[in-house]
Formats: sequence, C-alpha cells, structure tokens
Amino acid sequence: MISNRERIARKVALDIQDGEFVNFGFGIPYSIPPYFDKSKKIFFQNEPGVVCFGTHTPAENGYYEMLDAANRYVCELARGAFMDTPTSFAMIRGGHIGKTVLGALQVDSHANIANWKTPGMPATAIGGAMDLCAGCPQVLVTMESTTKTGAPKMVETCSYPLTAVGRVTMVYTELGVFTVNPKDGFTLIERFPDYSVDQILAKVDAPVAISPDLKIIDIGVPLD
Repeated sequence: MISNRERIARKVALDIQDGEFVNFGFGIPYSIPPYFDKSKKIFFQNEPGVVCFGTHTPAENGYYEMLDAANRYVCELARGAFMDTPTSFAMIRGGHIGKTVLGALQVDSHANIANWKTPGMPATAIGGAMDLCAGCPQVLVTMESTTKTGAPKMVETCSYPLTAVGRVTMVYTELGVFTVNPKDGFTLIERFPDYSVDQILAKVDAPVAISPDLKIIDIGVPLD
C-alpha cells in the first residue's frame, strides 16, 4: 500500500507539463521530482539561485558545495544556470516561475494559505513561501487532508498565521484534487477511487462544490 504522501506526489508529477518552470517547497513537494516521466523536461528553480538541476546527488560524487533550500545535495544539468539570490528572487517576484508547489498547515475557502507557523510552537523560518505565493501565477498546495489528531486542514477560514492571501489555485490531498479561489471556494475536480464524495466532504471543514465533470484519478500504480 502506498502512503498518502506518495499518492499525492505521483499525482502532481503527472499534472506538471513538459517545459514548465516549477519551484518545489519543503515536505511533500520535495518528494515529487523522482516520479516525473523522464521524457519531460521540467525546469526546477530553487531560491538559493539555480535553475535546472538534479536532486539527491550523494556528497561522495563531489558536489559538496551545491545545495538546495533544504540543504540537499544537487547537481547541475544541461541547460542549467546559476545566479545570486537577489536575481533568483527577482525571477520569483517578477512572475517568471510558472508554478510553485508548497506544503501547508491550512488552506481556506478564500484561497488563503498558512504554512509557516503553528500557534503555540516556536517559529523556525518563513523561507521563500511568501515571495513564491505573491509572484507565481499558479500556487499548488500538497498536504494530507487532516492533522495527526484528525483536524481538517481544508477549512472555511484559516486559524493559523497566514503566509499569503487569496493566492492558492489548487489543493492536492490523498482524497483528490480541488481548485480554490476567493469567489467560489473549493471545488472537487478529481478524486481517488478509494474515497467516495461523501467521505471526502466529511474530511473538509468548509463548503465544497462538486465539479459536474468529476474525474477518477489513475496514477498508474495500485493504491493498496
């Protein structure tokens, strides 16, 4: 049986198209690249200042000084480029990165995202999420639908400190895929076959519209 995180990662990998510029955040997003079809040319961008790179390169291969935002070793690929951090963030803030894929603590029906601080817990670092949400035309959120205690992460109004207001465009969970915008809220557009619509609605603490063209997700591997 594959994990919730793997099914989410595999689904996002299927949906990102050949030739797109994408920035991946911490958590589930960082597990997505290994699931890409090798025929796709996806241009990865990372805040420290690299475009088009390979991940998970062992340090013993000699890439001791090339790290991504999560301090993982990376290697340059053909067509890759390096730049300073101001130039990297100029790409992000200027709208030149088509998609960012982020993890989240909460997303609400107003397309707000909270992903940098849990109330009552020490803050670590905000990172580049605020810039990515503000600058990227498409903000995709990947997260399990509930917390470890069973509380829904898709809510009507975020109770956690916000990262960005009205910027999320899609939410990927182990239940299915949702669009979201400040006007219409959440709409379920695809669902995994092992969850019924009623089961999905029970795990979301917000109104959810059901697309008339609701699709069943096939990620190409057995779910159980």
